[in-house]
Amino acid sequence: MAGWLATVVYGCVLFSAGGGLYVQYQQRFATLMSDRQARLQTGAEMIATSARIAAVEVDALAIAATMAITDRSAQPLPMLPDGPVGAGDDGGTMPMFQVPPGAGVSGRLTGRLHRDPDRAMVMAAEVAAVARIEPFMLQALRQLPEAAWIYYISDLGFLMLYPYGPSSQTRFHDDLLTGAVLTPARPAVNPTGRQFWTAPHDDAAGRVPVVTLVRPVLADDRFRGVIALDVTIAAIASMLRQIGTTAGTPMLVDDTGRIVATADAGSVGSSHAGGSVLPVAGQTAGQTIDAVWQAAGARGSFADTRAAGDDGTIRAANGMALFTRPIAGTPWTLVHGTDLRRTQASVLAMMWPEAVAALLLLSMLLALEVNRRTLRSLIRKRALLSARVNELAHAREDLARARDEAQAANHAKTAFLAHMSHELRTPLNAVIGMAEALKAQIFGPLVPKQMEYASDIANAGSHLLELINDLLDLARIEAGEATLDEEVVMVDDIVRPAIAMISARARKAGHVLHLMTPSRPVAISCDSRKLRQVLINLLTNAVKFTPDGGRISLVVRLMPDRSLTITVTDNGRGMALDEIPRALQPFRRIDSDPMVRRQEGAGLGLAIVSSFVALHDGIMQVNSTPGTGTSIAVHLPTTRVSAQ
Repeated sequence: MAGWLATVVYGCVLFSAGGGLYVQYQQRFATLMSDRQARLQTGAEMIATSARIAAVEVDALAIAATMAITDRSAQPLPMLPDGPVGAGDDGGTMPMFQVPPGAGVSGRLTGRLHRDPDRAMVMAAEVAAVARIEPFMLQALRQLPEAAWIYYISDLGFLMLYPYGPSSQTRFHDDLLTGAVLTPARPAVNPTGRQFWTAPHDDAAGRVPVVTLVRPVLADDRFRGVIALDVTIAAIASMLRQIGTTAGTPMLVDDTGRIVATADAGSVGSSHAGGSVLPVAGQTAGQTIDAVWQAAGARGSFADTRAAGDDGTIRAANGMALFTRPIAGTPWTLVHGTDLRRTQASVLAMMWPEAVAALLLLSMLLALEVNRRTLRSLIRKRALLSARVNELAHAREDLARARDEAQAANHAKTAFLAHMSHELRTPLNAVIGMAEALKAQIFGPLVPKQMEYASDIANAGSHLLELINDLLDLARIEAGEATLDEEVVMVDDIVRPAIAMISARARKAGHVLHLMTPSRPVAISCDSRKLRQVLINLLTNAVKFTPDGGRISLVVRLMPDRSLTITVTDNGRGMALDEIPRALQPFRRIDSDPMVRRQEGAGLGLAIVSSFVALHDGIMQVNSTPGTGTSIAVHLPTTRVSAQ
């Protein structure tokens, strides 16, 4: 129950934290969009205000020019020759002229003379009349810092330009009469005489790309020329940069879909830009807004998307956050677009402190849950461990009882064997003695059959006595009562009697018995009876388990470290590696070989040898290979050996 309750609490906390982050994300995203929309709307108003001021000033200049031309009271101005001759109105060549600065004109006033006197007189009157609006032009320049040039182009073939430009490109040239400013203003193209903005083109000096606000001048019901105001694309770009959006590029797009200016590059279609559009946010010159729109990853055309809403608000459109707003009094629309996913990602990136706090909260909850689960696991394991300890305590008590019972049974067995062995030895010695007396024919001669029976009785009694002695030794060893009656004896006094006792049996089996002892006398401290029993048991096993005609050796070596090694080797059947541990256990025989099964014995020989060697602080080492033979070495430590 506690686990479910903790899970519910953690879930509620995580849900609250996640919901809070989501609400905060929505608020930040809305704030970002609102701030961006406000900046863009302010920028659109700023550009629209500048356009309205420019329109008012140009209208005022056009009205002033009309009034000056129709007044006809202006004094003529000096028109001095200037530059090469060109084509006149009659197909001939006519020189250029200029009105020198200071003669009532501070701007650049240049044109081409006419051969026809009447036409030349009309031009001179118009030049003098238009020069009278110079104060208005200078005032317009002061009112419009974005304006590069303000000028009047006459259909008669002259140009009045402010501010003054000394370059040869700032004077009148014949291309102005058919250029992008004058041609669209003619009555055939613009019959209503409305004011308009041109597409981007080179300025009057041919230096920078501009857009031009044009106002036709009509006087006496006749088209006389235009008042024009050039605004550089760089100035428009500067206004776009003042919007100050942190993402995306504000841009002006005209009615034909061409990009007029951007906050990034700021110049567009002109001979200097290399096309109709300068690079926009990494795009190449000459592209339209549709090209930029599609390159940004949006689907469909920009015109279709714009048609869905053009109210000056940011809206989601084809995966973009799009803002569009027409600039009043111009053919332009302020456009701003950003990838909606990137904008959302930027908002999320700004929320990293909250995300870190949420992660820390999550980490704390996870740590608490891990700690709770660990504590529960520890409590559960402690209970299991306590139960296990109790089980082990009961098992230990059971084992102690079983051990005590086994020890009691073992002691009873040992006592029984010892008692029975003593009880059996007395009558057995009598049987052996009587059999030996019969064999010696003390009580009279025996027939051969009786002699054979007496020998069998003596041999059987001797074997049984050996077995009883082995049982007594094993009982003492298991009871921990085996001790050493130590004395210092010569090695030969132990080895040779053992050889003598086994030699008759070895000769009977046809074995070759070999003995090798050290060349100098060696004395050892030992229980001579037990050590002799060790050698007799090893030699007896070698004789029993070696086929007839085998070779048996007993080698005694004094090692370099003054220890003593006694080795009994035979070439009998041998033992496998896994058979050796069994052969060292009491009452265990290797019965897999028929030869072993035929031999007498209870399987006590090697067990008694191993115990007697251990009593002497020695080590017994068994090496055996099936079919090759067995070598058993007894190592006695240097503390028991003294060489003479």
